[in-house]
Amino acid sequence: MAVWVNIDIPTKHFGIHSENRSRTPKYKGINKLLRDGGWLKFTSKEEAYRLYKSEYPTYQLVDYIEH
Repeated sequence: MAVWVNIDIPTKHFGIHSENRSRTPKYKGINKLLRDGGWLKFTSKEEAYRLYKSEYPTYQLVDYIEH
């Protein structure tokens, strides 16, 4: 199952979603990071959690798939 991660640098938010809910903001990339973050696609939720633990452990983690 593919998942999308919303990384928001200004608010230090790391959200895991089942689909891309981006509104295409000017300073956020799709499958790349820009000034304010981005939406990145992963092949599994486990892969997204690995990124969180290795690169963004101080960010607030929210798993929207479980809700």
